Amino acid sequence: MPMTDMTRSVACGTALVLALSACGPLGRPAQPSASVKAPDAPARDQPEDPSPTQEDSPSPEDTPSRTEGVVAGPTSTALPVEGRNLRLVRSGENELALQFELYNGTDDEISLGTLGLDSREQLTALVDLPRGTAYGLIGSSGPDGRISEDVDIEPGRSAPVTAVFAAPPKEATEMLVVLNGLLPVTVPITDAELADDPALRGPHDKLQVGPLVCKTTGGTREAFRLPSDVLFEFGSSKLSPSARSAIEALRGRVSAPAGSVTVDGHTDAIGGTTDNQTLSEERAAAVSQVLRPSLGDGFAYRTKGHGEGEPVAPNAKPDGSDDPDGRAQNRRVEVQIDSDTNVPAPETGTDLTDAGLQMRVESVRRLSGYLLASVKVTNPGSQAASLEYENHFTPKELTSGQLSIAAQNGRQDLCGFAEPTYFDFVGTMSSSFAPGKLDTVPAGAEVTLWGLFPAPSASVTSVKVQVGGYDDALPAEVTAS
Repeated sequence: MPMTDMTRSVACGTALVLALSACGPLGRPAQPSASVKAPDAPARDQPEDPSPTQEDSPSPEDTPSRTEGVVAGPTSTALPVEGRNLRLVRSGENELALQFELYNGTDDEISLGTLGLDSREQLTALVDLPRGTAYGLIGSSGPDGRISEDVDIEPGRSAPVTAVFAAPPKEATEMLVVLNGLLPVTVPITDAELADDPALRGPHDKLQVGPLVCKTTGGTREAFRLPSDVLFEFGSSKLSPSARSAIEALRGRVSAPAGSVTVDGHTDAIGGTTDNQTLSEERAAAVSQVLRPSLGDGFAYRTKGHGEGEPVAPNAKPDGSDDPDGRAQNRRVEVQIDSDTNVPAPETGTDLTDAGLQMRVESVRRLSGYLLASVKVTNPGSQAASLEYENHFTPKELTSGQLSIAAQNGRQDLCGFAEPTYFDFVGTMSSSFAPGKLDTVPAGAEVTLWGLFPAPSASVTSVKVQVGGYDDALPAEVTAS
């Protein structure tokens, strides 16, 4: 993808990367616009098959400032934009459409391109947390991207936006919506009517779907969690094309030059115990077979299947009914790498401290096996301060504004998108903190930095959040969703 001013600080997919109410994890409280459709009955180790009725879409000049539905607030007080009435609607069997109104609360004219929410930049994604899957726009960067045509939005006005993604499994009932310049929110999936938009009509190709890859480090161990649903075909140990690229890309996230590698396979509780045991062993072996040539011969390899015996979430709800989101979390492959030396903590630097920026943790919350952390960054000075944030993986250091979490059982790194999405981490997407500028926090402004991490054990109730470029780790309590 061509590099532009917006993508200067958002690298193109070179490294790996909710049972919530509709208020969303970081957005303003809002009532959901429609009830969630009941999930279909599950099958054995099932990967789950691959908003209110809205008025006709008005022109930007005629759009009132509406706030019904799910609302995504701005990441910066200096760039007061909002995503209003966010809704996710299934479009046929294979596509999922995100529709919302982009509100311009600034004093200047803006466009989708201002925030990189156009077909070229595509700074948007959906995340199915229980299934550990990330979705980028259908279509490649440029005219093929399935998103609304760019329009100018006057101050105080809104414009309708439609973005089209590959459909998640039918049992998925909500998604984490990530839009550059806006806070992430959880939006329910409905079968409501869609407002017409040319983005709804286009080729169903160049799908961008891949696993989230999350890393935990403790002492001499590095551990990665890989979701099974997007790695394997239904009920089998055959790896998908996206799985191979994700596994091979682990090499860039492993610090140890040599040691031992253990690959553990896990299933949910649907199906026979013997069959699940066999499937978990075969899946662990399949991942190891791809990982071995990527990491090299400096490691000793072994695989182990655990079947359904080590769940990380309930397979059933308290009333005994099926819990498809819990089962999805249990279908996983874990990779552990042990070496002879401790894995060093990333360097952080002090450039944000020297710039006079102040930090405080807003929240750290558990969401479907993950932690969602947000940090408020304030510029109390009378001059603009530099915050050169990049959503890009850099070995051995946290670049300015990147988050990391330290818990009693190790350090949690930002979860990453596997290829082919265009950014590395599920977190703040770019340094668009002021109109027409990058890398700048204006005087008196407040910016929210956020990120998604693998959750530590349930017994962990407090953590420390480290911000790249800030010398003090920030203590925080871990809360439930």
